[in-house]
Amino acid sequence: MLKKLYVAYLVVFFGISIGAIIIGSYGINDQKSHIYVLPDGYTGWVEIRYEQEDSPPLPREGAEYVNLIPRTGILNTSDSPTSGEMKFYYLDEQGNRKRIELDMIRTQGMSTKDVLTSNGTREELSVNVFFVGTEQQWNEERSRN
Repeated sequence: MLKKLYVAYLVVFFGISIGAIIIGSYGINDQKSHIYVLPDGYTGWVEIRYEQEDSPPLPREGAEYVNLIPRTGILNTSDSPTSGEMKFYYLDEQGNRKRIELDMIRTQGMSTKDVLTSNGTREELSVNVFFVGTEQQWNEERSRN
């Protein structure tokens, strides 16, 4: 009797374990990778504004979303926000990408932002915001605010 109960527990345990692995890997595989391409030498705040009807979707390289950040640091896109791996690059004048080290990326996070539109109404936007710069630049930025 105990042996049958033990076998039943093992079957349930392995069934739950396999189910958790399948569900977990589906969630990981469903995440979208993002490439952030900034003008060469850019430092300062970057803001990606999502679900902007008048803006184009983000271009893709394979399965990765490409965020081409303009010199203003603000990118508007019609795409919805997604989570996933993030890679950061500078783009030089010859079109070459140079990887930005992660210690240059500060306080990255998703949030909402209330903005005044061109027709005078207020709109709540989904935004991804982060700061690009050295520790000294980050400390100077924090002391200003």
